[in-house]
Amino acid sequence: MKIYVLPSISEKLPQGRYLWVALDVIRATSTIVTFFACGGKRIFVSASIREARRIKRENPETLLIGERGGVKIAGFDLDNSPTEIMENSPLIKGKHAVLTTTNGTRLLRKLLKNNKKVIIGSMINLDAVVNLVLNTLSVDSLDGIGIACAGKEGNFVSDDFYCAGVMVSRLRDFLGDVELNDAALVAESWALKSDAFDVFLNSASGKNAIIHGRYKDVEFCSKLNLFDIVPFAIDGGEVLLEDALLEKI
Repeated sequence: MKIYVLPSISEKLPQGRYLWVALDVIRATSTIVTFFACGGKRIFVSASIREARRIKRENPETLLIGERGGVKIAGFDLDNSPTEIMENSPLIKGKHAVLTTTNGTRLLRKLLKNNKKVIIGSMINLDAVVNLVLNTLSVDSLDGIGIACAGKEGNFVSDDFYCAGVMVSRLRDFLGDVELNDAALVAESWALKSDAFDVFLNSASGKNAIIHGRYKDVEFCSKLNLFDIVPFAIDGGEVLLEDALLEKI
């Protein structure tokens, strides 16, 4: 069994059948997890603001969530912010949303080109993701596990890489002897010696969020295992929880 860490969206995907976990910890994947934890029903991930607004025109009850460069998009209902989602949880329950972000939604779209299903990962649902990966491996024949970091505008960032390293460590605790690519080796070694909140505060993504008044998001995104849920992105760009995915299938 292989564990392959993709350090940023600009890296090429490995050949083979991998179960992929997507990470854009500050903030898209954390926002997605929080949306479902607050009772949201479905998200469509869009690579463009134009597409998101078109969906809103066709479905006025749909919430628009998104940012560009760390700044909420003008006219959108909510920022790409897990703490803002939490603060507006009564608005979220039972709703559909469209999410478009600078990095995270691009990563999901990239992974979905070659995969029918992608797991949404973060620090805040990390153990739930690890458990799901292990359960999936027990029934599916795969070449390995892929952990894809969004990075920031095509570049490596330490918050996603740290989360990937913690995931690698947890998976190795259960799987034992596995083959790691170089990025997975480095990520695991570094994460075991570092503090999540300190890493997140000093990462490029964290600093950008703080510049735009989102210190609380950085703090929130660094917390471990706040929620025991795992959303999936599926072919076409929808994101659902497992029960809804099974119903759809």
